[in-house]
Amino acid sequence: MKKWLFGLAALPFLAGVALAGQPAPLSDKQMDKVTAGFDFFETTIQNLGSKIVAINLPPLAPCTGCFLNIEGTAFPFGTQSFQLQAQFGP
Repeated sequence: MKKWLFGLAALPFLAGVALAGQPAPLSDKQMDKVTAGFDFFETTIQNLGSKIVAINLPPLAPCTGCFLNIEGTAFPFGTQSFQLQAQFGP
């Protein structure tokens, strides 16, 4: 009986969702900024060196002692597709 009452109490909330309209389409300018919610940043520091991997984030600070520095495509709104910096030592 309790489950039936809870189900009955939830019906008004479900009706509100069912009556919701279609989402508004995004403009071209808004679509250029969409990253589908995927941002990634990882820093690994070990005894022999360190590495930083960043995806869809603003450019990293310049690394003077890096033996590996890879930069992906720079987008006009201030992020880069892929960045990797690795160096020996701390």
